[in-house]
Amino acid sequence: MAGMDAHGGRTSSRALRAVVVVAAVGLIGSVLMAIAHAGVQIPLFSALGPGGGAAIPPAAAGFTVGAILYLVALVGLARRRPWAWALGLVVFALTLTSAAVPFRGVGSIAGILVGGIGLALLLARPVRSSLLSREATS
Repeated sequence: MAGMDAHGGRTSSRALRAVVVVAAVGLIGSVLMAIAHAGVQIPLFSALGPGGGAAIPPAAAGFTVGAILYLVALVGLARRRPWAWALGLVVFALTLTSAAVPFRGVGSIAGILVGGIGLALLLARPVRSSLLSREATS
């Protein structure tokens, strides 16, 4: 059938693209939050944290680590690497958990959405089979 791939058709391709987009949003958000928590004034982002724009080095370090993890997962997902599925689950689960506990308002809502959507997409059969079925061929 034209336009179909070996892993369930266009649905898996679209779902995989969607999870790559969500990972990119997580990466961009983590980078901006790392910069904002480093004390650099970024409109909107600096006001989201409890420090009100003050430097909070532990939070900046945490968001930096998150950005690195998102970057690695994003590259792996975009290249359809089987290991990216497990890394993506970990990164999105960490995002969801750290955003929810303790809850900090709008910033937490954004993290919960990114983490939750990313997890849902990775756990969906089209994405899971698209990434993991390549283990046999990679």
